[in-house]
Amino acid sequence: MKRDGLRYDAPSFDLFIDEDTRVKLAKLGIERHTLTADDIRQYINDYVQAAKNSIECGADGIEIHAANSYLLNQFIDPNSNNRTDKYGGTIENRSRFILEVVDAIVAAIGAEKVDIRFSPFHSFGGMSPEDDPLIISQYTCLIGQLEKRAQDVKRLAYIHIYEPRDNIDVGELSEEVETFPIDFVYSVWKGIIIRTSNLPLLPNVTKTVLKANRTLLGYRRYFLSNPDLVDRLENGLPLNNYDRATMFTQTKAGYIDYPTYDEALKMNW
Repeated sequence: MKRDGLRYDAPSFDLFIDEDTRVKLAKLGIERHTLTADDIRQYINDYVQAAKNSIECGADGIEIHAANSYLLNQFIDPNSNNRTDKYGGTIENRSRFILEVVDAIVAAIGAEKVDIRFSPFHSFGGMSPEDDPLIISQYTCLIGQLEKRAQDVKRLAYIHIYEPRDNIDVGELSEEVETFPIDFVYSVWKGIIIRTSNLPLLPNVTKTVLKANRTLLGYRRYFLSNPDLVDRLENGLPLNNYDRATMFTQTKAGYIDYPTYDEALKMNW
């Protein structure tokens, strides 16, 4: 980003994951930019334009990424937001940027074509840990505002909750994983909830999750390795295994080179 002359935008310039990160950034001469009110308005416009572009290109809808320590997630988390203006300081103020993005996109393309992704208990990127009591209060307030809008005939298609069950220290196939109390989401949000995080590999956990009404199961990694995933699931066909070593890379390997079921049969893959 520095090479390309791009800013390092953040809710607050002076909060870091840890001291080592602060020192490394200082040595590299990287300065973070606290977003101004004008910057935030521009971001909202950019989100709206991106949503419009997606629909014009034929997408059925769009998902607002407010999870995994990305910018919107940073605004709602006190670990990364110490602002004193209307976008920080209180639970309501920390929710403001996301809600303004939601309202603007809904006005542009319709609520039925919009969903939002949260990761309430994922501490990746310096976000608050799952044992922080403020986090449930923060998300309860935010999701409550989305439900309030839904009651005004502006219900989002669904809320997508990412749960951190794929701890690499535990192992992908292990069921020795923590459970995370997302019952509060069901008590506040009355629409559809999609839950993701290693669930296809944890059948017993999945059975429990799907007992909850209004719940759908989300796939991520298997969508990469199975371009015909929906067809395979509908017909009970075996899935291609994925190669995790190819994920989060900058080449086509592991992204667009997996075969469909019919192609795999012909290739003896």
